[in-house]
Amino acid sequence: MIRQVANPFAPALAQKIFHYRWLLYELVSRDLKLRYRGSVLGFAWTLLNPLLFMAVYTLVFGVYLRFGIHNYPVFLMSGIMAWQWFATGMQIGTSSIIDGRMYVGKTVFPAELLVIVPVLSNCVNFAFSLPFLIAIVFLFHQHLGAPLLLLPVLMLAQALLMTGLLFFFATLNVFFRDLQQLVQVVLTLLFFLIPIFYAPDVIPAFARSFVLANPIAVLIIGYQHIFYYNDFPNVASLAYVFIVATVLVAAGYAMFAHYREALGEYL
Repeated sequence: MIRQVANPFAPALAQKIFHYRWLLYELVSRDLKLRYRGSVLGFAWTLLNPLLFMAVYTLVFGVYLRFGIHNYPVFLMSGIMAWQWFATGMQIGTSSIIDGRMYVGKTVFPAELLVIVPVLSNCVNFAFSLPFLIAIVFLFHQHLGAPLLLLPVLMLAQALLMTGLLFFFATLNVFFRDLQQLVQVVLTLLFFLIPIFYAPDVIPAFARSFVLANPIAVLIIGYQHIFYYNDFPNVASLAYVFIVATVLVAAGYAMFAHYREALGEYL
């Protein structure tokens, strides 16, 4: 049984998730309850953050600098809510193994679930925020149609991408604690470097290909296509994200499995 757990390939991870699906459900539920316990506004904080960003960036880029994007709040919210899922999940997930040190080393506890919980709990927050985003779309008289059917595909691609990255980051963070600070810095840089609050066509031609090769940038543009343009995301781009995400999950889980036995000694 131990050898089966240590299998570094992605199919073994899928089997592990299925086998412990109820435990994973309980961990995600517990994470959500702890996050809002003692908070007066509770889940409303999930909406207040992107709403504040929308107000500030609409003022700066929709009024002051005049990007000229029609119904700019819809465009901005289409990307910023998905970004919040990504950024929050990456920040929390990078320290997930350290934060769950009491479980690591327990032979009956699948420690890899610790890495997956932040992805899923923040995905739940994103899903609960979608009615608010849809209300913004209709408030500004935008349209939603058949492209909305691809929303679960984008969410699955993002969840896989985050899981693959976090297996690397959470594992390495056990040995190199500065990584958590580095991830926060990189996330701040990415927020301005990928087209969240501006359209891709304002990126200089010499840098556009490099920026748009970033899988999270592809996903953000995909959400904007669905909620702002009422258009289908580019299929080839989505396939590219799935390929990158699958490779990251397989390689990241292999790294986690390789260092699993050593994790407890550093915690």
